[in-house]
Amino acid sequence: MSADSRLVYRAMDIATAKPTREERARVPHHLIDVADPGERYDAARYQREARAALDAIEARGRPALLVGGTGLYVRAVLDGLDLASVPTDPDVRARLEELAARGGEAALRERLRGLDAAAEAAVPRGNVRRLVRYLEIAMLRGAVASARRRGEGIASRRIGLAPPIAAIDERIVRRVRAMVDAGVLDETRALVERGIDPRLPSMTAHGYVHWAAHLRGEISLDDAMDRTIRDTRAYARRQMTWFRADPRVEWVDPTERDPLPLVAEAA
Repeated sequence: MSADSRLVYRAMDIATAKPTREERARVPHHLIDVADPGERYDAARYQREARAALDAIEARGRPALLVGGTGLYVRAVLDGLDLASVPTDPDVRARLEELAARGGEAALRERLRGLDAAAEAAVPRGNVRRLVRYLEIAMLRGAVASARRRGEGIASRRIGLAPPIAAIDERIVRRVRAMVDAGVLDETRALVERGIDPRLPSMTAHGYVHWAAHLRGEISLDDAMDRTIRDTRAYARRQMTWFRADPRVEWVDPTERDPLPLVAEAA
């Protein structure tokens, strides 16, 4: 089952490196292509749908593998974060959306930093949606971390892949080049022509903002590729920092040891 916050969106295949139809035909995949790019899909919805999928898999007597790198999604399912209790206020959200429109990401970061510096530092660059949400929580609760209570968790074995940084960086470069060859510009053009709001969560997948800027003639293709590589590398490092903080993860360097026996044992 996917725990990737961008694989949930239909028509967004190349930039998200979504498993191919052939791969999905060989092994059942869950929570892929369950939302339209124009929808707002959040961690609370993912938690509900993932728990339902896990229950259905268990009822069939089959093992489940939760695979992916969106840390909040993984924690929401396995650690039972009580997302329904996180405060929200439509008026506060509206004011913050207005601040985002006026001052952009910099204004949001400055304000969140003053309320909860740790939360601000945890938000990836370009993720305005999460800045708005964290600001809303901080304004209502005082600190983002304090708003997250835990419900019932799921016992699981957690295996993390930790290849050398140089190998990760090289793979990212190859992946971005492969996206261009596979038609990511056409994919982005189709989304733009559909009128998908670039501020929606779906469009924060790595690269779309840069591919769109290239299509508008604002930057060269080389620049779009370089910026996508830069953003993906930065995210990979934040991702590793997130999961490294979990002492339950068993780390494997796949360049030195095949992780599949561990995965099979866990299943």
